[in-house]
Amino acid sequence: MILQMRHCCRAANNGQFKSQLRYMSQTADFVVSGGGMVGAACALAIAHLPVNSNRKIVLLEGSPKRTIDIKPEYSNRVVALNPSSIQMLKDINAWPTIEKHRYNPVRRMRVWDACSEAAITFQNSDNLDQSEPLSYIIENDLVQKGLNEQLDNCDNIKVINSAKVKDYKFPDQKDNESVAEGVVNIELESGERLETEFLIGADGFKSLVRQKLELDTVGWEYNYTGVVSTLQLENDQQENNTAYQRFLPTGPIAVLPLGPKHSSLVWSMPSSLAKQKIQLSEQEFVDEVNAALRTDLHQNEIVNSVAKGLGLILESFQAAGAKDKAPTLPQITGAKNRAGFPLGFSHSHRYIGPRTVLVGDAAHRVHPLAGQGVNLGFGDVMSLASIVEKCLQDGASLGDRSYLLEYETERQRHNVPTMFSIDSLHRLYTTTFTPVVLARSLGLQLTDAIGPVKKVLMSHASG
Repeated sequence: MILQMRHCCRAANNGQFKSQLRYMSQTADFVVSGGGMVGAACALAIAHLPVNSNRKIVLLEGSPKRTIDIKPEYSNRVVALNPSSIQMLKDINAWPTIEKHRYNPVRRMRVWDACSEAAITFQNSDNLDQSEPLSYIIENDLVQKGLNEQLDNCDNIKVINSAKVKDYKFPDQKDNESVAEGVVNIELESGERLETEFLIGADGFKSLVRQKLELDTVGWEYNYTGVVSTLQLENDQQENNTAYQRFLPTGPIAVLPLGPKHSSLVWSMPSSLAKQKIQLSEQEFVDEVNAALRTDLHQNEIVNSVAKGLGLILESFQAAGAKDKAPTLPQITGAKNRAGFPLGFSHSHRYIGPRTVLVGDAAHRVHPLAGQGVNLGFGDVMSLASIVEKCLQDGASLGDRSYLLEYETERQRHNVPTMFSIDSLHRLYTTTFTPVVLARSLGLQLTDAIGPVKKVLMSHASG
């Protein structure tokens, strides 16, 4: 594990911190802007470092403080967290709250093409640690609840709710300076002002921190919508541990296991089509989901003929019985809490500025088809916490450019290939052009047949 954390949110010398922020000069060693899952995790990861036990962290959250109640019915917004993300939640003590309520491991994932018979199956044996699930499906609200409870218990973190930021002013930094002179000044719409040696922008894909740094970004809207819903299953099994994803010409449909009789739907489609789907009656929508998972309407017989020949060749090199049997698709019987959210792509050319870094969607936004958005953000958090610890242990100043560059390089080397691979998959699978369908189908067949390639893919996805 990158981070070797201990619980260091001590009350010593910090009991006066919260009142100081309220009544005296608003200063902090670290300010995290944005209290979503990534921002909250970042504040906790920084606070839990032994070198920061006596340092002050302020978390600015734009929304009012709210109590998150976990209801019996599932929420329609979930995340698929990889093993590295789960370990981070354990390190910052947010996991016990999740464990006390509910989560569901994914032990198998079936991905297939609607335009051909090509498919690939990932399972535990594709992981380096074969006992570890591929991922865990957890409701967003439950992850946030676990993080919020730890924020409340951490004496060197001060959360300021309803904190609308008006402006950020960054110190000048010359090319030959390792650390910018001065601090980052933050002005809230309420008139309050804060100063910090180190600002962490976790304020989403419309990040004001990134805008004020005037960092160049590349990005676009897909004009697609992700339709989400909680599905009820006709399932006699005691376990529901298989995730399904099918690439339709209109966009991928994913069914993620929540529990024995429930799964979560994420169905990407053109926004005009999404409006129609959301307005259907429940039974009509259920019929559409079942059809989308099973229809042969888009099958390309030319591609299937070629793929069948390749399959016979590949089978001759495999041991008898080595081919996995495709899991049986569940029958959907109900769909509650339908909603839609717009899909887009963006990436900041730089993740750093004077005494400032970006994490999560403030730095990068991806299509949800691979379930990597929050995992990339949590990866940023783990990397940043490790580098902050190294910086302070080395006796360097917070905001030292060489350490910021190390963070930026490490994360861009991981994030950029992942993001553009996801974008390429989206474009590759939203076409029925026969040569493209043939190429992607044969590629999927080969990847499924070559175990080491699958292990490399799983290793990268697991963080």
